[in-house]
Amino acid sequence: MQRRTSRNLSRAVVVAVVVAIGATIWQSWTAGMPGMSGVVATQWGPLSPADRDLIVKVRLACLWEMSTGQQVQQQGTTPAVKEAGRKISAEHTELDQKTRDIADKLGVPLPASPNAQQVAWMKEIASKTGADYDRTAVQRLREAHGIVLPILAEVRISTRNDLVRQFATDGTAYVTRHISYLESTGLVDYNALPEPQSPGLLSGSAYWTDLLVPGLVLIACLLVATLIGANLRSRRMGGAGRATLPPMVSTAAPRVATAAALIALPEAASTARASTDRMAASPPSGFPVMSPGTPPDGIPDVPTPMHGIPTARVTDSGRHAVRR
Repeated sequence: MQRRTSRNLSRAVVVAVVVAIGATIWQSWTAGMPGMSGVVATQWGPLSPADRDLIVKVRLACLWEMSTGQQVQQQGTTPAVKEAGRKISAEHTELDQKTRDIADKLGVPLPASPNAQQVAWMKEIASKTGADYDRTAVQRLREAHGIVLPILAEVRISTRNDLVRQFATDGTAYVTRHISYLESTGLVDYNALPEPQSPGLLSGSAYWTDLLVPGLVLIACLLVATLIGANLRSRRMGGAGRATLPPMVSTAAPRVATAAALIALPEAASTARASTDRMAASPPSGFPVMSPGTPPDGIPDVPTPMHGIPTARVTDSGRHAVRR
């Protein structure tokens, strides 16, 4: 039973690792593709989750860029920065109105405040002064517009809804102008902009070298799973070997008995000598009378030195003499 459980556990580990690697590769292949579940029918065409997500993200962009544009218009240190802030604030106010209108028609709930990332950007910009304020405000606004522009383009080319298609077209025009306003200040650090999203392993520009890293990861995981299985197998075999070993025979009891016998030797010898003396003193009828000091077998008692064991002798007076 234990062997079967260990074997099933090893197989489960291998299967789990393979499934995890396969899911990772599949996710890499399908990265960036919008889901098709949750499509709602409207009079302007099907409304997909990607369509609703676009409307929500444009609303979030408007919420923080309207107020940030006003702040840049007031606190900027150069005319170019002030002008960029003014245009961005005004045009995002227009875009926000269009966003709320299409959300009402399509029944898309909109957020009422910026998200955590946008709030962090606003705090970072507000904490700067002078030239640092200009560079930070321009850089963060440029990064934000670069994030929403690909989403607008993707929905524009894939949506089945007429209202969303027109909204994506208008939004693309707004965002493209805002990027031009910000870049005209000369403060954009292009090296600090986020890296473009990977096209995935199934893109037309993918080469065999793109499979190198996923392949190495897959091999490493298989090796780990193999090692785990071998470890479990060795433990199972070791446990079975230990179970078949014969039980250890304890030698404590014989040793104790031997020690007890050795300890009892002096007492036994004394008892035997006492019996012999009594027989010599008053022999029963029919037995020859032995002279004092002669053992019953007729052999003189020769003293044998023993360590710690007294030797009994019969003297002429009939008393026992103990000699060590």
